[in-house]
Amino acid sequence: MNTKKLLLVFAVTCLVAGLAFAEKLVVWTWYGAELGQVFQELVKTDFTAKTGIEVEIEVVPIDGIMNKLLLSFIGGDAPDIVELYSNQVVELGIRGALLNLSEFADVKSVTDQLNPMLLPALQYKSALFALPGEINWTWTYYRTDVFSEMGLEVPETWDDIRALALKLKARNMDTYYYYQGDGEIVGKYLPFVFQRGADIYKPDGTASNLDSPEAVAAFKELTDLHKQYHLPVEDPIWGTFASAETPLQILQNWYYAGFELTNPQISGKWDITLFPGTKRADGSIDRTNTGKMLTWSIVSSTKHKDAAWELMKWLGSTEFTTKFMQTSNQIHGNRIFFSNKDSIDFAPFPEEKLHLAKEALATCRMQTAVVGGHIANRYIDFAFNKVVIQGDDPETAIRQAAKESTDEIQRKLREFDRYIKTL
Repeated sequence: MNTKKLLLVFAVTCLVAGLAFAEKLVVWTWYGAELGQVFQELVKTDFTAKTGIEVEIEVVPIDGIMNKLLLSFIGGDAPDIVELYSNQVVELGIRGALLNLSEFADVKSVTDQLNPMLLPALQYKSALFALPGEINWTWTYYRTDVFSEMGLEVPETWDDIRALALKLKARNMDTYYYYQGDGEIVGKYLPFVFQRGADIYKPDGTASNLDSPEAVAAFKELTDLHKQYHLPVEDPIWGTFASAETPLQILQNWYYAGFELTNPQISGKWDITLFPGTKRADGSIDRTNTGKMLTWSIVSSTKHKDAAWELMKWLGSTEFTTKFMQTSNQIHGNRIFFSNKDSIDFAPFPEEKLHLAKEALATCRMQTAVVGGHIANRYIDFAFNKVVIQGDDPETAIRQAAKESTDEIQRKLREFDRYIKTL
């Protein structure tokens, strides 16, 4: 073979090798508009520049992403990485649509950066189907001017909340407790169960635990807030906080930026404190709260598993989460938080309040994922409405919900049995 042919063969070989190693990932995210621009720029200038892995970002509305993913998965054109709400992850993972991240040797070094109470929402048995991303916990907002004028103390426990609710009601003012997201009632109920050291499911995930003494007592406490202490079931939030008609509100952390942006007229007249807690036997206060979070998953059909894992690790890193939080806040004051325990130290949040954010994240526990749990949650909604709206007995209502939830979980376990056996 002459020299020219050798050179040609060498060039073609190099080209083929280059194409083989040139990987391009497709990522579905809900980050669009200004946040999307920030996200894409960070991926390009930080991740791709350092790894050489190209990333194509597609903006998909988060509300319809689960069905869209299933259809694309079946059709063979699914993305490599997808952003999901935490309550969507395990059902997709069990169906085989998401990769089990536990198979990566360095997964523990990644999960060690996170609050461990976030992971039960993303795992089933030994399988982990996602990593936490952006997170919303729950804490307390109050009007400092109203509290000062009435001589009220900042609440620490649910006993304090009940006492304040009565005092505020005497002045024609309300106290509001709200969880925004799929499963509003469950989101309000879970902290009362968690603060009693219990869960709404049996440890093995095969049945409901709603009929346990702790869960029954927790349900009574929640419904009593509305029946005996007259907390409204609905409240306009923005307007009533600004007008001081509802000067005490228990809400998720993203409302902080909302109050700053929509109610500048009350700047300096409101503050935050931690989620109300329950006193333990030793006198300490259990402040376990809950919330919702966006997560990142690798779709199991990916042909670039290792490259996708590199991007996943970067998305959960202190480097990315810090830059994303800070840049998004500079653009339009969007005070978002991520689950990384280190990056929260650099969050664009008032320095004197940052310790509250750190403690709120450290005490945020997500709902445990069980097969059929997403549907079983509706029975808690039914029980709540029976008590608060129809006046039924709370213990009878929640015990009925326990039976119906167990039936739903066991039906789903039978339906998904062939998938579960592979985990």
